[in-house]
Amino acid sequence: MTNPYPGTPREAIIVFHFADRMKAELLIASKLLGAVIAQKGAEQEGGGQVFLEYLKALEQEINLGLSQIQDPEMIRAKTVITGLLGMADAKMYPDMQQHLTWMITVMTTYAQRALELLLKEKLL
Repeated sequence: MTNPYPGTPREAIIVFHFADRMKAELLIASKLLGAVIAQKGAEQEGGGQVFLEYLKALEQEINLGLSQIQDPEMIRAKTVITGLLGMADAKMYPDMQQHLTWMITVMTTYAQRALELLLKEKLL
């Protein structure tokens, strides 16, 4: 992640809103993944389809984030979510958690940086 982002209070508000929301959605994805992994047979097949659709929705959120957060790490997040879609489609569930964890960490870092700027500017 590049250090100076966000640089303005306006950017910080947008980044904090988006990153905090994405972090929550990624935590849900992580929980759903655990549930899918625990299932067997037809239950895993059905759960996997629901999980795949949830990841598609997350991909749309990441695309929205790319238009709002002008930071190279967001491009990497987009690449990772695209990879996760392929992994879910291939039913490679056990290999997915580390990627979700990385994305949660990225969004947490974005939110923390934005919060620090907002506190520094005495907007919170």
